[in-house]
Amino acid sequence: MRVLHILEAAGGGTARHVADLCLGLVGRGLEVHLAYSSLRMDDIFRKALPVLEKAGIQCYELSMRRAPHPGDIKALSLLNSYITQQKGFDIVHGHSSKAGGIARLLGLWNKVSVVYTPHAFVTLAPSLGGLERLVYGLMERILAYRTDALIAVSKDELAEAHRLGYRSRKTHLIPNGIKLEHDVEGTKGGIRASLSLKQDELVVGFVGRFSQQKSPHLLLEAFAKVASCFPLARLVMVGDGVLKQSLLARADELGLIDRVIWPGFMDGRLAMRAFDVFVLPSNYEGFPYVLLEAMAEGLPVVSTRVGGSEEAIANGENGFIVPVGNVQALSESICKLLEDAEMRRRFGQKSLERVQAFSVDNMVDSTIALYKQLVA
Repeated sequence: MRVLHILEAAGGGTARHVADLCLGLVGRGLEVHLAYSSLRMDDIFRKALPVLEKAGIQCYELSMRRAPHPGDIKALSLLNSYITQQKGFDIVHGHSSKAGGIARLLGLWNKVSVVYTPHAFVTLAPSLGGLERLVYGLMERILAYRTDALIAVSKDELAEAHRLGYRSRKTHLIPNGIKLEHDVEGTKGGIRASLSLKQDELVVGFVGRFSQQKSPHLLLEAFAKVASCFPLARLVMVGDGVLKQSLLARADELGLIDRVIWPGFMDGRLAMRAFDVFVLPSNYEGFPYVLLEAMAEGLPVVSTRVGGSEEAIANGENGFIVPVGNVQALSESICKLLEDAEMRRRFGQKSLERVQAFSVDNMVDSTIALYKQLVA
């Protein structure tokens, strides 16, 4: 089977998903090609590229922008020529909205089955204006007719797909999966020392982009309440992004400069070994990889109610789920875990048990089964 993956958003969880999926597919004997754009590439995908190429995946770079752009016509033409040069594919699989749209348009000119994985519909964003929601929703409804199969990574995303007009027979739920064993070495004590954390401090951690979607400001506000009750509590904000300066300014206003650590970009799972509690304050998600990674590191987790949270978290067993945007609920849940070491231990053990169902092997096998259905 010959598969072409298309990726514009070469960063974060989407990049990790595509890299893991492509490696799994080629490892099971499929011929895999990957067309990607470097305009939004982050270190996760940059480091993955040589690994992908070494595994035998044919990588093809071209320019694609996130927003609609005249350059989309050139990208579409180049990809159409690439398909012709490669004498066609059995499957074209687009990831996120831009690449997903291009994949569906390519299906108009090529005899190929088209698969689309949204990785969080933009229409799930609570902050989206009425007109924007209408336009994006209309585009999805139109493109739904050119989609042979849609892969939703969470139940929330599946429900949104149905609301947007994707028929049930075309939609498939395949949750994200991770490598359960992380091969990067580092002990809790060693990582804490590298972050200038004392061994007796209680560490609340975040890993992700500093963007409106991830809502890091919500965690900062919640931690201000936590810090007043727990003198030994520290917050570690791993990542970077457009909100960095406003976050630093707000931390200063809240009197948290000496209580928050900003290590920048680093291996997320390695950083998590220094944490006592992991927090995801996002406004919306498809199925965030960081939740699964925190669970694989044996951490109790606190998350807003976003896509994937209810699959990953058994509320009150391995973590807590709170309403989106609710500072008080977020701070109270963090406090419950910080004040009870036995609860943290018990929740962490439950996280390790629950994450076993979300392996990358399960994700790859389910995707191949879908491909075979389409080709047949």
